[in-house]
Amino acid sequence: MDDDFEKWEFGCLKWCEFASQLGVKLISNASLDLSKFEWGFSEEYKQTPERLMDGREIAGYHLMIHEGKLSGGPYIPDECLALPGFHVAVEWALIAHSSYLPFNRIGHEERGEAQVSLRRALKEVGIGDGKWALESRFKVNEDAKPCRACGSVETGRKDCPIWPVGIGEALASNPDNRWRLLRSQELEGFPESDWGVPVFSEMDDQQKARFKKLLGH
Repeated sequence: MDDDFEKWEFGCLKWCEFASQLGVKLISNASLDLSKFEWGFSEEYKQTPERLMDGREIAGYHLMIHEGKLSGGPYIPDECLALPGFHVAVEWALIAHSSYLPFNRIGHEERGEAQVSLRRALKEVGIGDGKWALESRFKVNEDAKPCRACGSVETGRKDCPIWPVGIGEALASNPDNRWRLLRSQELEGFPESDWGVPVFSEMDDQQKARFKKLLGH
């Protein structure tokens, strides 16, 4: 994985294998006492194009620490979903071209702001609730002291259940800045931000209809 600079389309089996292996590697390298954690991470990519499914029923991957053992893989077991942590199911088309590299924070503010705008625009046409899973990081009450990992003002960094101390820092330490994404044909031709987030408000009627179809609408 370290020697070959490979590229894959977002959500395909190889991408999910790479992401899960990378997560396991980053946490392992942090030399944490895993017995202190009961934590799960999962990302499911809904409406992934069939050509990228590679025979899977669900596209996505997981990481988990359970009973002192660290594991991960290109699938999402119920055991992982039952653990506290970060779990999200998101439409593939919303993030496929903006997922620069797993666990890499480069451009995260610009991507986040564009994702918030995208969610708002889709809500106006009856799709979604207008929210983004990581939005709390970009809407902070200046008088509060939010968790710097998840953005919540309800818990400080010390007590964050989503990105526990040690795990959040380990995953954010990914030093690999190489762009590993191949663009996907289904998303070509749409207006997008500099970081690959679709700009729904700038789409013409035909583009909007095509994009909504990618979202299952």
